[in-house]
Amino acid sequence: MPDQEDQLFTNVEAAHFLGLMPGTIRKMTWAGELPAVRPTGKRAVRYRRSDLEALLRMRTTPMGGKRGERP
Repeated sequence: MPDQEDQLFTNVEAAHFLGLMPGTIRKMTWAGELPAVRPTGKRAVRYRRSDLEALLRMRTTPMGGKRGERP
């Protein structure tokens, strides 16, 4: 069994994991915001669990400053 970190997700599985729509996952991939793996060529796209978790951490980490305070 592979490490959980190396587990690959389909577009739909990645969307469910992140709480997003599959179309959003595709857009993020095309924009280069979410790394993708193509294990069998161009058409099959998979996402590493470690990349999805890193995106979650980045999106949930406070940016600093106090709430309601402007830079």
